[in-house]
Amino acid sequence: MLTPSRVSKNTHVDDSHRRQFLKQLSAVIGSSGIALVASPVALAHAEMYRKVSTNTTKVLSREQLALLAYVCSTVIPRTDTPSAADVDCHGFIDHQLYHCHDKTQQMKVKNFLATLNEVCELQHQMPFSDLSETLKQIMLEAVESEQGFSADAKWNFKFLKSLIVFGYFTSEAGATQALSYQAFPGGYKGSVKVTPSTKSWGSLNYY
Repeated sequence: MLTPSRVSKNTHVDDSHRRQFLKQLSAVIGSSGIALVASPVALAHAEMYRKVSTNTTKVLSREQLALLAYVCSTVIPRTDTPSAADVDCHGFIDHQLYHCHDKTQQMKVKNFLATLNEVCELQHQMPFSDLSETLKQIMLEAVESEQGFSADAKWNFKFLKSLIVFGYFTSEAGATQALSYQAFPGGYKGSVKVTPSTKSWGSLNYY
């Protein structure tokens, strides 16, 4: 997800660095998630993404995009690093759905958003966006455990989460703050101390 502030200055990077990025991303969302969202075409379009006005959408309506922003910020909330919504993952997802995914996959996201709001209205008499941060998290955890949600909703959420993570860790903030940033080309270090808190390497210069 490379807006002007996210674009790598290295425009010619060989395929080995792309493969390394995919390997690292698969550690976060799993190999099945990678297969869903990070094809060569998807990587190319991710690199071309630029943030646009929320008045301009491609697949989702403005209302759906606004709801998606709340989902993004619940999946990856703001801590000492920006949230997924802060780095425009919702706009990125709309872009990727349009360019890289068919109508069936687009409907998975739309159906999930509709189902999420329907269950929230049923259980809490308000849409997802109006819930407290704690309740938002509880509702998404309920999707995962199929408590009040179907297996289809769980699968659709898995697809959406893969898009969120893909968007986040290809953003500048995701690559340089949430992950360790690997400049390219960089110096060689033959031995690097690793602890349980050591971050995975970021993606920004794998493009």
